[in-house]
Amino acid sequence: MSAINEMYVKEFNADLGELALNIEGSKHWRRFNANRIGKIKKTTALQKRLFTKKQVERIEIFIDGDNTLYVIQKNRLKDDFNWVNDVLKSFAEKNKVVYEEDDK
Repeated sequence: MSAINEMYVKEFNADLGELALNIEGSKHWRRFNANRIGKIKKTTALQKRLFTKKQVERIEIFIDGDNTLYVIQKNRLKDDFNWVNDVLKSFAEKNKVVYEEDDK
């Protein structure tokens, strides 16, 4: 089993059955048809902050056939995190993509 590589998203666009992601450190957008998206999951993760760890909200996007996990993390994105979550939830519903939320 190969390791999963995490890439952080700085901008996104969800329109007409396609999800476009602009990755930190890259000028190019990656585009994925809705039928390639395995699932979208809202969760929390521990993030190191100097000598402590803090819980942060994030949305993980799993693409079929891709061992990269695309992460939209609160405070690491231009847009409001709750708005982004609502847009992606609506996108998933319209395009029959699995959307999950962790209950914590």
